[in-house]
Amino acid sequence: MLVIAVASIATGGAAVALAVAGSAGPAHPAAVHHVATKAVHHEAAPVIIPEAPPPIIIPPAPQAASAVDVDAPAGPVPSSWGGHVVPAVAPLVNSVPSNIVDPSVIATATVHTLPLYTTPGAPAPSSTLTNPNYLGATVTLLVTGYQPGWVEAYIPVRPNETTRWIPAADVTTSFVTDHIVVSLSARMLTLYHDNMPVFTTPVAPGAPSSPTPTGSFFVAYIVKLTDPTNVYGPYAMGTSAFSNTYYSFDGGPGQVGIHGTNQPWVIGSYASHGCVRLPNSAITTVAQQVVPGTPVEIEH
Repeated sequence: MLVIAVASIATGGAAVALAVAGSAGPAHPAAVHHVATKAVHHEAAPVIIPEAPPPIIIPPAPQAASAVDVDAPAGPVPSSWGGHVVPAVAPLVNSVPSNIVDPSVIATATVHTLPLYTTPGAPAPSSTLTNPNYLGATVTLLVTGYQPGWVEAYIPVRPNETTRWIPAADVTTSFVTDHIVVSLSARMLTLYHDNMPVFTTPVAPGAPSSPTPTGSFFVAYIVKLTDPTNVYGPYAMGTSAFSNTYYSFDGGPGQVGIHGTNQPWVIGSYASHGCVRLPNSAITTVAQQVVPGTPVEIEH
């Protein structure tokens, strides 16, 4: 489970710290409950939130054959977006490896306070997102729908797979041609590029007492740690998913991450508090390939 703490914010940038969140191995239920409910102070290791890493093999976004609406990204016209975004549907059991069709549309906030509406054209927003977020990372969301002047997107809040409408004028839209699929039953993560699997690695998802939630999510931010030997390894990717077991975990909100580990022997088993642990070499490969907004499908 990721627990993020802001160390300081200075003019022109933000300094942040990623606090180590307890034991990485399985624990007695009573001990787990104790960890989840009692605040624990850890020395915060400074981290760096890099700019979106340069893609390894990502080509330019596909170009439309004709002009598109000014609110739409360059690429397939809005009427075809249904085949390029993640549907908000219940998780599938024994489903095909991926129900995502690359490319997907992402929206990057361009305003300091991003208004969120329950319906397009509603008289007032139901909530807002602060941009940059509390880590200093730009808010980037996975788009799920489109109307002229509006985009619908997954929002990194509870309950999981919450969507809201956002004025198109408050974001810029673009395409990502990668997505991630995590199979809990196989304990494997697969990175897809242009709908083709290009990288696979074994993982350690949540233990039976704290299972990793299933559903359609996205990479909310990517953190590079200055101490790659810590519990999260060299990189940690926060997702839009939240634990259904821990609503508060060691001072954090129970946000599910995809990260490395300093206990490589647990890889291939159900061992975490809900996050998805990768070998350190594997999380480095994935984190350097994808960008915030990249879809993450977690399946049984």
